[in-house]
Amino acid sequence: MLLEIAEIDVRPGAEDTFAKAMRETGVPELAACEGVVSIRFGRGVENPSRFTFNVVWTSMDAHIAARKLDSFGRFRAAFGDVTTGGSMHHYEMDEAVAGLSA
Repeated sequence: MLLEIAEIDVRPGAEDTFAKAMRETGVPELAACEGVVSIRFGRGVENPSRFTFNVVWTSMDAHIAARKLDSFGRFRAAFGDVTTGGSMHHYEMDEAVAGLSA
């Protein structure tokens, strides 16, 4: 499993527009990509103009292949004009899991 953690900075004043675009278009389009296991999306508490987007993929190969899909392009287009930067990191996840409930 691959965990992708993105932190996305949004232009001040455009936070609600960004969140709506992610809920209505971004997340559904990304969820349509083969290899997506789960998606978590949230807004910063200390910095409301920063969002996090966490995606679990079956593999890095699946993530790379998804970048070529139309649905991935629509995911990117959903929010591109209100972002000002951010960072993205990828982690190979260990299979060990504690018995915690959400």
